[in-house]
Amino acid sequence: MKVNPYILLSLIFLALSLTMKSIPQLDIQLLKFFNTLMFNKTFFSYFTEIGNGLVCLAITVPLLSIVSSKTQLNNVKVQTLVFVGLGVGLIVKSLKELTSLFAVRPGFYEFEDVTYLEPVYLYSSFPSGHAATIFSLFFVWVSLAFRNTKISHSNLIITILLIFALLVSLSRVIVAAHWLSDVLGSIALAFVALNAIRFKVLKNILFESKVAKFSSFFLIGAAWTYIISTGSIY
Repeated sequence: MKVNPYILLSLIFLALSLTMKSIPQLDIQLLKFFNTLMFNKTFFSYFTEIGNGLVCLAITVPLLSIVSSKTQLNNVKVQTLVFVGLGVGLIVKSLKELTSLFAVRPGFYEFEDVTYLEPVYLYSSFPSGHAATIFSLFFVWVSLAFRNTKISHSNLIITILLIFALLVSLSRVIVAAHWLSDVLGSIALAFVALNAIRFKVLKNILFESKVAKFSSFFLIGAAWTYIISTGSIY
């Protein structure tokens, strides 16, 4: 029987995440190690929010779609990325509600030797929404944009993109907003999203529906309106 590689990778990362959750002291030590890398609070206050769902909707999604449409890459439609992001966001929200009683954030413990970045969240740690969003969008975009293409240095470009997504995700640990186990769980979810775009039942919404297309542009506009009117991404 052929094994689905995306599901296999998802299970591996989920197993790593749950294993780390079962060894709290390891999660704590890794949190403190990564936290020492926060060399500048101002830089990380912006860098870590690259994975924020609102920022991804307003900036990352349109940017990735434009790049794929204006180059030799396959055109990845805006609606594909928007609805992948929305789907992942809903799953993250559901998982946070289910795990809220026992998956608390590092800020809950108020470690004296940890530097927290404001705002300090205490509730519902698993998984990291920022990490799940940035990884899901990049996984899906890379998978579709580079499929059956012959672009010079494509492997290098893909590697750089995925390293960038990893750095944004790890920044959630660096700023003490999440545990490393949360990020591993988010990567597991991203592989699920990568597998989900292959389902025929989702084909119309993700690739063909005009309603989904115009809904996506509306949501992007709404995201920009919120950011500009409130001056905040929280």
